Amino acid sequence: MDITAFSTRSKYAAQINAGYSARLKGQGLSTNPHIHWIEVTSMDGSNRKAGPMSDTALAWQHGWRLADRDEKGRGGTR
Repeated sequence: MDITAFSTRSKYAAQINAGYSARLKGQGLSTNPHIHWIEVTSMDGSNRKAGPMSDTALAWQHGWRLADRDEKGRGGTR
């Protein structure tokens, strides 16, 4: 998915905005509602990991990362 394409940003604007807002509210990446969690047992004791990311999950994450960059003053081209 090319998140820099206008058509992609338009299609996933709601998810991008939701991720951006979540970051500004102090929520972590793991609060992405589009991530599918897989239950696992690992050596370090963790019991879940993120499954394959859907396009909506990637768009939400992109918005979160944009807000993170903006909040830290690094800005940049969208």
